Amino acid sequence: MGTNRKYWKGIDELKQTPEFLETVDKEFNNQLSVEEFLGDEKLMDTATNRRDFMKFLGFSVAAATLAACEAPVTKAIPYVNKPENVTPGMPTWYASTYYDGNHYASIVVKTREGRPIYIKGNKDFGITKGVANPQILASVLGLYDSARLQNPLENGKKATWHSVDASIKKTLEAINAKNGKVVLLSNSIISPTEKTSIAKFAESISNFEHIQYDAVSYAGIRLANEATFGKNIIPDYNFAKAKTIVSIGADFLSSWLMSTQYQADYIVNRNPEGDWMSKHFQFESVMSITGSNADHRAMIKPSQQANVLAYLLKGLGVNTDVSTKIEGEVLKIADQALKSLKDSKGHALVVSGSNNKSVQILTNKLNSVLGSYSSTINLNNPINMFQSEDTKVAQLVKDVIAGKGPDALFIHDTNPVYTLANGKEFAKGLKNIDLTVSFAGYNDETASNCKFVCPNHHALEAWNDFKPKMSHYAIAQPTIRPLFDTAAFAESILVWSDNVARGGKDSKVVYDIIKANWEQYGFAQQTEYSDFHTYFSMAVHNSCIDVPVAEPTALDFDETALSSLSSHLPKTGATEVVLYQKAGIGVGQQANNPWLQELPDPITKVTWDNYITMNPAEMKDKYTTTYDQEHGLNMATVKVGSKEVTLPVYPAPGQALGTIGIALGYGRGANGENIGKAAFQTKEYGGYVTDENGNSKPIGSSVFGFTSNDNGTINYDLVGSVTKVEGIYPIAATQIHH
Repeated sequence: MGTNRKYWKGIDELKQTPEFLETVDKEFNNQLSVEEFLGDEKLMDTATNRRDFMKFLGFSVAAATLAACEAPVTKAIPYVNKPENVTPGMPTWYASTYYDGNHYASIVVKTREGRPIYIKGNKDFGITKGVANPQILASVLGLYDSARLQNPLENGKKATWHSVDASIKKTLEAINAKNGKVVLLSNSIISPTEKTSIAKFAESISNFEHIQYDAVSYAGIRLANEATFGKNIIPDYNFAKAKTIVSIGADFLSSWLMSTQYQADYIVNRNPEGDWMSKHFQFESVMSITGSNADHRAMIKPSQQANVLAYLLKGLGVNTDVSTKIEGEVLKIADQALKSLKDSKGHALVVSGSNNKSVQILTNKLNSVLGSYSSTINLNNPINMFQSEDTKVAQLVKDVIAGKGPDALFIHDTNPVYTLANGKEFAKGLKNIDLTVSFAGYNDETASNCKFVCPNHHALEAWNDFKPKMSHYAIAQPTIRPLFDTAAFAESILVWSDNVARGGKDSKVVYDIIKANWEQYGFAQQTEYSDFHTYFSMAVHNSCIDVPVAEPTALDFDETALSSLSSHLPKTGATEVVLYQKAGIGVGQQANNPWLQELPDPITKVTWDNYITMNPAEMKDKYTTTYDQEHGLNMATVKVGSKEVTLPVYPAPGQALGTIGIALGYGRGANGENIGKAAFQTKEYGGYVTDENGNSKPIGSSVFGFTSNDNGTINYDLVGSVTKVEGIYPIAATQIHH
């Protein structure tokens, strides 16, 4: 049977460009001879630019062998008194747990002579079943970052814990005396020990409030579940049980919710040789890792997500006030998805990546009709991550900017000056608060605007515990003694509330609380171990313990939640802007990690930068769609509301027409904050690119400023405009074909 499909690896091949035709018959690129390599004038430079480095790297193995020189001999010095559990040259492995507010995984940490050097997923224990993403794996490098704060700061200057503790306690006493308000702004706290410490701290404050704020919010899911089932929760999704999976803009294999768990579940029934294989339908705007794995993929604008859901609901006999108009290829794939969903009733799963409450209500109704809440979705095992309180955060930010903020603001494991849409104004407002304390490990965008910075330990230096969902408890154990004069967040707030004394580098404060909590609560919930010592030792050894929860049970859907949905849907426009997360950089917490900056994006293969993704068909005759190490990309300015950024335009096959995508997490340290060298642009031959103020220029641009608070939730799908501007940007990519 004939076919008229044309297969291609890159846009240059599709267009048959002169550059492609010139090299099409060559199996290998031109190689450099030894004489050409050694005769290059720039070879003896103290710094070599990336383009020349790649050229030198491409010369033959013979040339490399001849030009190489012998490595120096390094002598090993034996221990005078060897530690009992250390064998030189032999690694020691520790089971632990990783959580940074955005990602979670059970891990094992490899150490040599007491130094952590490698992290991988724990295949034997934990809900993530050996899966760990790039940010988790690369986090070990941050332990040794010279930009980490090595001691507490007071008004930007080095201080001691003794002086900082005394100043903070004195100020808190004065605030308490006048019944002043104290606010703790943190990421989602899933640690029972940290919750215990916060509760004790709150007891010492007459007017205290704890607000949780995540860089990327999933409040829309929680609010939708509250409206439809009366529970403000995110349920547990089981992709392993789903015979049909329909994802509406949810990149659940990379960045959506607990993607490390979903990866492990997803692959269980994606084997063609198994008893059955799940069918996966993806409707999205930007080509994602999840979309690239789908059986059927349709390109839609963010404003069409609700239309697709409404169309599927109508096919199942449910009418709403939302338009069901879809057409073309989208309609064709939606019909296929509808048939598969009907065939898989009771074993189907529909997820949405939107943070819009109305879109999530439609998703809930579709899952309810399909019987998913009795199989693939468990409301009895809610996820404790992503508890961001968008409405409370918006009010706090409004008060701080207006000079009506709390008397004291403690900021833990979140960076609002960077991630808020109005972060600059918030930073100015912080200066008017009597007491501001950050627990950041770096003097970052938020910490640099606080009176006190009390650096927390790196995760590999600290004890902690976690409860990512109802049925699972986990422990993180230290793999090295703290390198610097840092202290655990939980210990610091307990010291300031006169509950404990400082323990120093060998402090057991947090460990003792963990042990007491696990004896009081965890040990009592199990029957496997008869004594606590064995129970706790096994929990530390395995890094986690599971507890039983109820099986999935369907709840009655509140039909009133379906009224007037159409008036609260995302806006539509000629150009819709999608803010997404890259697999490497994510929300920018580790933007100073060179491993992650160098990591090629799995879809575009581009390293270092963020950029504007656009469908090549819309770039025709306006933007270049081919590039290499000698030819860059055109620039454009994207404007959303009053905010704008200028970035290179990347040709992205699979991008929905009428949409563009820009990755979050870039543009860190834009005001000269010392967050680590790898977060900034380097010059061609060494040194750093600087702005008009002499500050190092960050890599890429931040687009958190584009976000908006609509109907009580943060919106990441927006309407904007894109305009071509002069300039060519040399993009770095490991391959230019797809």
